Amino acid sequence: MNESITFTAKQVGERVKERRTELNLSMGDLGNRLGVNKSTIQRYESKGVEPEKRYLIVSLADALLTTPEWLTGLSEEKEYDGYVKSKMKLDEHLEGFLKEMDSVVGSEAYQQFLAGHLCNIIDLYSVYTVHFARAMKKVNEVTTDEGLKESLMRYAIESGAIVEQVYQKEMEPIIEDMKHYMDGLLHIYDKGKSGKLTGEMFRLPLDARNRLDENKN
Repeated sequence: MNESITFTAKQVGERVKERRTELNLSMGDLGNRLGVNKSTIQRYESKGVEPEKRYLIVSLADALLTTPEWLTGLSEEKEYDGYVKSKMKLDEHLEGFLKEMDSVVGSEAYQQFLAGHLCNIIDLYSVYTVHFARAMKKVNEVTTDEGLKESLMRYAIESGAIVEQVYQKEMEPIIEDMKHYMDGLLHIYDKGKSGKLTGEMFRLPLDARNRLDENKN
């Protein structure tokens, strides 16, 4: 939140009430989400909330499934966009991973080992998303191609079969990379079975990304 706040405390309280009502939450329900009692929520709504109290504003926004910016009048957008929602979800899962790793893995070297492999898996999944986007674009082109539809009907061919082939052709390379990587994790201490050394595993995301760049050219 930037400092150009235009809302008064009273206006913030009005937005708290507006959003709570939209979500069909009672004051008690909202209080439970925040860990406060009903009278505290009643005070927030009637007397307001100082917009400068960032921690409270952020907590209220989270509990009301809205943004701090909307509560304080910096934006008219009540909902987070897709990017922010995805980031919040990822942050939640990564925080859970770090806490669990810290509690069960005592060795700093092992912690770095696990974190490094997770980063590689994320990198591979990032390439996966590019392939997925390409596949969906091609699928949409196929399903909206009227000439192709007529040809398929003429020869009694199911369009679903064509769509499936288009999708699988695009997705197969990166899925194979991900399978190889996971197989490598299984056989890190048995190199003969997977045929993948740790160094090769760490190159997989880079190789997958390079193939994407080659296909663009």
